[in-house]
Amino acid sequence: MKPVIIYVSGAPGSGKTTLAKLLSRQLNIHHISSDLVHGSIAFLNPSHDRGETIRDVFIPYLIDSAKLGMSFVVDHVLQKDIAKETIIDKLLPYANVLYIHTQAADPISRYKKNIEDHDSNEVQTRHDFLISRAEFHAHNLENTINPIDLDVPRLVVDTNNGYDPSLEESINFISSSGNNFNQYERLVVVGTPRSKDNQRTQGKLLGKHLLALQC
Repeated sequence: MKPVIIYVSGAPGSGKTTLAKLLSRQLNIHHISSDLVHGSIAFLNPSHDRGETIRDVFIPYLIDSAKLGMSFVVDHVLQKDIAKETIIDKLLPYANVLYIHTQAADPISRYKKNIEDHDSNEVQTRHDFLISRAEFHAHNLENTINPIDLDVPRLVVDTNNGYDPSLEESINFISSSGNNFNQYERLVVVGTPRSKDNQRTQGKLLGKHLLALQC
């Protein structure tokens, strides 16, 4: 029986990471953030290409996790026109994918505010880099702000004032999309999905792909 990947996407600043963390805690499964992968790569190679990182590290990492029977939540900004072919279709042989899209009225302003609120103590070079990323996302907004047709079950969540549908309704969407989630919980590797064994396994998988990129 295939595991479940809950793919939370949306424009930067739309609240996808916060929602993904909440879903991870509610469902007691692992949370994988593309920001963590990019951050790890940037530490090794500051001039890394983000597209190559997604192709050569992030997607293989997700596939290997699914091959081990792990269900998990992902947060990652999907791009229309390329998301289905380059990402989702590659995951479907190994997992059932559910897509949750987060929407906000002015996500880029929220994204910039998050930078100012959380990175005020960062060195100037990192702060400048994050601001430059915000400008990139502002120009790229038409590719990320609207839900994408991925041919998988989809839920759109408005995050302007809390969650609409609610967090509970998002959980119901996951449970009612033809997946008996509790069954997958019992199949996940060793112990509970967010146990130390699972975390070590996730760390080893990511490390393997980071090393492969360096070779």
